[in-house]
Amino acid sequence: MIAAYLSKLAGALAFDPALAARVVIEAREHLTDAAAEDACVDRDEAERRAVARFGDPRDLAAEFAAVALARQAWRVGVVIVLAILVALAMMKARLAWYALVQWTIADDARAVASVVLFVNRYAFWLAVLIGLGSLFHVGRRTAPARLHAGYRSHLRRATLLFSAATLALAVSVAGDLILMALRVKLTPDSIVPIASVAVEIGSVAFLIVMIARASRLMARTAGALGV
Repeated sequence: MIAAYLSKLAGALAFDPALAARVVIEAREHLTDAAAEDACVDRDEAERRAVARFGDPRDLAAEFAAVALARQAWRVGVVIVLAILVALAMMKARLAWYALVQWTIADDARAVASVVLFVNRYAFWLAVLIGLGSLFHVGRRTAPARLHAGYRSHLRRATLLFSAATLALAVSVAGDLILMALRVKLTPDSIVPIASVAVEIGSVAFLIVMIARASRLMARTAGALGV
């Protein structure tokens, strides 16, 4: 009886294999203990009552799905803010390095650099505003008792904000790359600015992967639970 129930529970949570594995382990321990503590002599009846008290597998899946998706959305929002802070730190580090080694932009490239710098600054601060806004959007609503269409729409809007913040940050990082190309001389000293821009690019790439993973999980969850 318990084995059959756990199989149904794993099937209901198939949209997230890692979550399914954790929940099934916990459920097995709980159901086994509950059946062992039941005063009923009939083992099958004890397991049946333990399973009945545990609840419908699809209802449990909907409860766990809401919490899992909320946690993932919160993680993405936090990582976006951290990526923005990393980009800011790398920018400051490059400027300090340029001042130290006295690297400047050539006169004939200053017009292009000024345009790129203008776009870079606005894109960066746009990323800051949207990133903080996305984090606020996720945090202003707690996960419901079970996943429903309204909360899924809330998470979908959060994903759109995540994507917009990442796009703005990517534009800013592209600007950093262009400004570095206009200033950097290919010498051993160039490893510092090149490495700093590489860190920024890696942060944006990581964000894209996280958002894509969150979107896929939300789509699989909605399809599995019909919400």
